[in-house]
Amino acid sequence: MKSSTWMFSILLVLLCVLQPASAEEDPTYRIKAGDLLDVYVHENPDLSLQVAVLPDGTISYPLVGNLYVQGLTTSGLQDILKTKFLDYLQTPVVVVSINSQASYKVYVMGEVSQPGALEYQEDLRLTDYIALAGGMTNNADLEECYIYSVAEDSTHRIVNLKEIFEENKQEMNITLKPDDTIVLDRKSGFFVGTWIEVAQILSILVSSATMYIIITRER
Repeated sequence: MKSSTWMFSILLVLLCVLQPASAEEDPTYRIKAGDLLDVYVHENPDLSLQVAVLPDGTISYPLVGNLYVQGLTTSGLQDILKTKFLDYLQTPVVVVSINSQASYKVYVMGEVSQPGALEYQEDLRLTDYIALAGGMTNNADLEECYIYSVAEDSTHRIVNLKEIFEENKQEMNITLKPDDTIVLDRKSGFFVGTWIEVAQILSILVSSATMYIIITRER
């Protein structure tokens, strides 16, 4: 009995050591939509699966059904699954790891030096992304910076950058959401309609591509 317990302990240690680097390096990482998870249930191959986190932050899992996992750590999800499996397994052993993290972008378009896609980072604000895009050109209209958000049903908001830079109104220097698009118009305002249309089309393409990736991963 002692020997089997000892071997079982070694197995658990090996499972932790063999997890992908992303999960081990950052145990505080919070699961988000688009992530791909590896779930291992000891001696239960039918329950050991790879699952994608859907856009609404849920996963669908055997014996559990739909489960909201966005914002959980891998260890937090492990504890929840163990509790769920207690109705079916005597001593469930569950290991959850991140197979791949969702890659989100922020798009900066219009009157910046280097328009294009930037990696989304939770702690960056509007002016940070503009700086990463090489800063504004001399033709940029500081009073009307458009932000288009996929998460807000095709709406856009306008931020006055002049008030941020000249009056230090940092409350207007907002954080962005994944796949947001920043549009800096020319001072004349002539091109803003075109840029907003492009931003909307880009947003639809990003959403469609994300859904396609999630669906194909689950097949």
